[in-house]
Amino acid sequence: MIIIGSFHYSIELEYALCRLESIGIAREQLLVVCMDKESQAFQSNQPILESSHSKGIEIGIACATALSVIGTCLGFKWTWGPVIWGIIAAFIGFSLGFGIHAILSKKKNRRQPDKHKSDVTVIVQCQDFQADAVQKVMWGSRALSVGLAPASAE
Repeated sequence: MIIIGSFHYSIELEYALCRLESIGIAREQLLVVCMDKESQAFQSNQPILESSHSKGIEIGIACATALSVIGTCLGFKWTWGPVIWGIIAAFIGFSLGFGIHAILSKKKNRRQPDKHKSDVTVIVQCQDFQADAVQKVMWGSRALSVGLAPASAE
């Protein structure tokens, strides 16, 4: 019987491996594989769908548009005229929109330090009568998923 479990790398994984050895699973019957994140070679070939900077620029342009309309309207009453006040308001609007987005995105990134921990896959080859105990150990050690497959007849 082959049992496959998926874990986040944590102390529970180490505990599960110790418990598996204590119920009679030899180290030669265990295969532990750390799953890598996407490598840099593959990341550079993929198009960037949307970055934080492009979203900040979009928000900045939206604020610049809104404030330039207000600045232009008020410029009819003020000294320098509607064109100058519209341009000044556009610069202020862009700066406010982009700045507020940058500050909020930094706070958001600080709150979520690393939500993608590395995953580890544990493959156990055991006898049929040990399968229930191995599954209980894996589920008891906070496995993300557990699956079993019958061993091929050799």
